[in-house]
Amino acid sequence: MSRGSPFKHHRFPRDVILCSVRWHLRYPLSYQDVADLLEERGITVDRSTVYRWVQKFGPEITRQTEKHLHRASLDWHVDETYLRVGGKWRHLWRAVDANGQMVDFRLTARRHAKAAKAFLNRAIERVRLHLAGHNLHR
Repeated sequence: MSRGSPFKHHRFPRDVILCSVRWHLRYPLSYQDVADLLEERGITVDRSTVYRWVQKFGPEITRQTEKHLHRASLDWHVDETYLRVGGKWRHLWRAVDANGQMVDFRLTARRHAKAAKAFLNRAIERVRLHLAGHNLHR
């Protein structure tokens, strides 16, 4: 039994719907921002329509793109350095896995134990979530 197109019975073409959903998911745009961008291109869409598209197609688009993302490795390390940001020195911690993918980072005004613990806990949790998700796809 073949499944019909999920875009059937929509007033707008598939490409407009997918582009709108991708804009909302990829960039920090509100539904109104996406509607405004479409309006600039001659396509009049209400923000509630964009909202419904994101609700309907967003989860599947997210699932499809996650398949292509590199997962964090079990082997990772933390490096730290100081940077000038806005003319002031800041402390940067980065967690990088064996594949060179950044697991997490934290930029702080001062180097102190509380910030380091919070950073490490968050990095450990992110690696754990990536590995749990990776094992589900096998």
